[in-house]
Amino acid sequence: MNHQKARKIADMLAAVGEPTRMLILHRLAEKPYHVGLLAEAVGVPMVNISHHLGVMRQAGLLEDDKEGRRVIYSLSKDIYTPGGEPGVIGTFRIGSFVMTLVRSSGGAGMDGTADPASKPGGGTKAKGSRKKSG
Repeated sequence: MNHQKARKIADMLAAVGEPTRMLILHRLAEKPYHVGLLAEAVGVPMVNISHHLGVMRQAGLLEDDKEGRRVIYSLSKDIYTPGGEPGVIGTFRIGSFVMTLVRSSGGAGMDGTADPASKPGGGTKAKGSRKKSG
């Protein structure tokens, strides 16, 4: 790994290393959102969500598409793969780091409270790992 690649990975990790951005990541793992619905789902004012989305987009974590006057945000296909094995919502790969979102058995959201937007069968939790390079 060279310095430039290390900087890009560090920028991506920094962009998700903030609680509101982790909640945004969690919601976008479910489905694409426009800013207004995402702000409502996360429980943060729209102006704050817009700022966080900008940081995440600049870091290369998000894709955005225009739908009329709305901008629809989704996770970048370069770093996120939905599903996989049973119980897995999706997997994030940022450089040599891997984070897997799995369904929890408690039916709670990431903050431990009941999550009305979660699908039947429970909420989610993140399970992280680091790939060994050799």
